[in-house]
Amino acid sequence: MKSPESEFLQELFHSLNPTGIKYAVMRNYEPLPFSSGGSDLDILVLPSDGQRVRSVILESIRASGGLPIGVMDLDSFFQVHAIGRIPDDKGTWWGIRIDIYIGLFFRGLRLRDDAVMLPLRFYREIPVLSDGFAGILGVLKEALNNGRFPQRYTVPARQAADSDWEEIETLLAPMGHQALGRLRAMLLSNVGPDQLQLECSRLRQDFMRHARSQGVVAYARHRLAFGWSKMCRYLRPSGVVMVILGVDGAGKSTVIDAILPVLNAATHNAVVVQHLRPSVLPPLARLKGKQAMPSGPVLEPHGAKPSGVLGSLLRLTYLTLDYVLGYWLWTRPKIAKLPAVVVFDRYAYDMALDPRRFRIGLSGRVAAWFAALAPKPDIIVCLHGSPEAIAARKGELSEDETRRQVNALHDFASREKRAVLVSTDTSVEETRDQVLNALLAFLQTKAVKRP
Repeated sequence: MKSPESEFLQELFHSLNPTGIKYAVMRNYEPLPFSSGGSDLDILVLPSDGQRVRSVILESIRASGGLPIGVMDLDSFFQVHAIGRIPDDKGTWWGIRIDIYIGLFFRGLRLRDDAVMLPLRFYREIPVLSDGFAGILGVLKEALNNGRFPQRYTVPARQAADSDWEEIETLLAPMGHQALGRLRAMLLSNVGPDQLQLECSRLRQDFMRHARSQGVVAYARHRLAFGWSKMCRYLRPSGVVMVILGVDGAGKSTVIDAILPVLNAATHNAVVVQHLRPSVLPPLARLKGKQAMPSGPVLEPHGAKPSGVLGSLLRLTYLTLDYVLGYWLWTRPKIAKLPAVVVFDRYAYDMALDPRRFRIGLSGRVAAWFAALAPKPDIIVCLHGSPEAIAARKGELSEDETRRQVNALHDFASREKRAVLVSTDTSVEETRDQVLNALLAFLQTKAVKRP
C-alpha cells in the first residue's frame, strides 16, 4: 500500500540507481519503495560516493515537493529530516528521516574495510544488505553507541555469527581480533541482560584499544576531528524551534495535535512539545513552599491578583532567566543533537501579550522589554480569529479581553519578522495546512542560507 512518502521514495531510488553510486539499504526494506513502514531510511554508502549521495537525496526531496527540516552533515554520517506536500495534492503531507552512513565509523574510527564487497541482494531493484550482516551492524550500533544489546536484531545476527563468521571477520577486520571475538561470543551466548550490558562496555574498550595500537597519532587525530564535529553541531544546530501563540480558546492544542503526525513522521518522533517555558528553573510558587502544583489547563488565567511593582519585576526577571538558561541548557542541546523540532505552546511573548496571566502588574510594554531578552525561535505562529467565536469556546476570558489580546497579537505580528498570522476560523485541516506552509516557507529561507 502506498504511503504519503511513496512519491519521494520512488523518486529517490529512481535517481540513485543510474548514478553508479554503490549503496545498500541497511534494514526495514520490505515496504520500499512504496512506504517507509513508519521507520527511518538507513543507507550505507562508500566514502567515495558520500558527496554524490548527498546531492541526490536533497534533489529528490525538492522534486517531491519537500524541504529538509534540518541536515546533520558529518564526514561519516549524513542525516536529513524532510517534510513535504505531494505536488498537485492540496491535503497530503509526507515526512521521512534519512540516515546515510558514509562508511562505518565509531567516534571517527573505522569499523569496516571498504575494499571488501558488501553482502548484497536486490529487492524490487533496490540493493539491500543481507539480513545477517544488517543484524550484525544493528547490534554493533546499539552496543557501541548506547552500551546495550538490542534484542530485535538477535536472530539474524546470531545466524550470521554461526554460519558466516569468516565473512563477517573480513568485513569488520578494522575492529581487531579481540573485539570481533567478543562480539561473536555475545551473539552466541545465552547470558542475562546485565552481563550483556557489561560485555557491550568491554566490546567498546576492546575496539578502542585496538584502534590506539594502530597508531596513536592517527587515533588522536580521528578523535579530535570527531569531537570538533560535535562542537560544530552545537554551534550550528540543525533543528527548528517553533512557537505557537494565541489567546485562550484560539485552538493552540488542537493545531499542535494536527501538525504532530506530519512532524513526527519527518523526524522519526524527534518532536518535543513544551508548554510556556523550558522550566529549568522551578515554578515560583514552589520556591514559596507550595509543593503541589496544579496540572492540566488553567481554568482561571486571571484569577490571581497581580503582584506589585517590585514583585512584578522579580517575576519578569525570573521568567526571562528561565528562557535564557533553558535555551542553552535544554532547547539548544535538543536541536543540536539531531534535526529535531521543539514546539512551544506559548512563549516569553505571552508575558507582554497577557501580563495578567503571570501576575505581572506592569504594562505590556515593560513586559515586552524583558520578553525581547529571551532567545528568539525560528518561527512564531500567531493563531487568531473572531474574538466572539474564540471567547465562546472556553469562556475563560471575557469577550473584551479576548478582543484586546487578539489585537495585541496582530500588532506583535506586524512588528516581528519571524511571526506568521494563521486564522483558526477555518477547519482544523485548513489551519494545519497554513501552519505547515509557514514552516515550509521558513525552511525554504533556511535552505537558501545553507552553504
